[in-house]
Amino acid sequence: MKKLILVIVAVALVAGGVVLGLKLKDSSSTNKSSDTDTATTITSGGKVLDLSNKALTKVDSSIYNKTDTTTLILSQNNLTSLPSEMGKMTKLQVLKLDHNKLEGSLIGEIRKMPLRLLDASYNNMTGIPAEIGQLNQLEELNYSYNQIDTLPNEIFKLSQLKKLDLTGNPMPLEKVQELRQKLPNTTIVI
Repeated sequence: MKKLILVIVAVALVAGGVVLGLKLKDSSSTNKSSDTDTATTITSGGKVLDLSNKALTKVDSSIYNKTDTTTLILSQNNLTSLPSEMGKMTKLQVLKLDHNKLEGSLIGEIRKMPLRLLDASYNNMTGIPAEIGQLNQLEELNYSYNQIDTLPNEIFKLSQLKKLDLTGNPMPLEKVQELRQKLPNTTIVI
């Protein structure tokens, strides 16, 4: 009888420990805050601010004042421009602006961001800022499906660039050939 009671107690302790462990894991695996319906996740790689598909029409201080953000996802919104104050985001490594209504060119203040990935695809952009050449850590640049027909010479300074996607832009063939010649270690997708 004592053995049976010991077995029951042991099983109860193990089961309780498993349940407690699961509860602790659920509450600590991701740290999300929801101020004004934003999704901020802290991961081992940094702080991710995902505001995709929120029908945003502008980027305001509630976004650009989060200066410790390392990944900012503003995909699938209704943005037509970005404020220069985004230059405060000096820890930003990933910036996703795809599927918006951005026009013209990105702000020159992107030069202040240590970007590794910049996705500005599926917008109405007609230019790439010269400051792009100051992004010396940039590995992937996606400007596909815009209205880009010329490139700044500064783009040739991107020695770390592994992939450049310009699919769906009215890019002249001679510019594409120049890209391939001057960025031989970059995969260029047209």
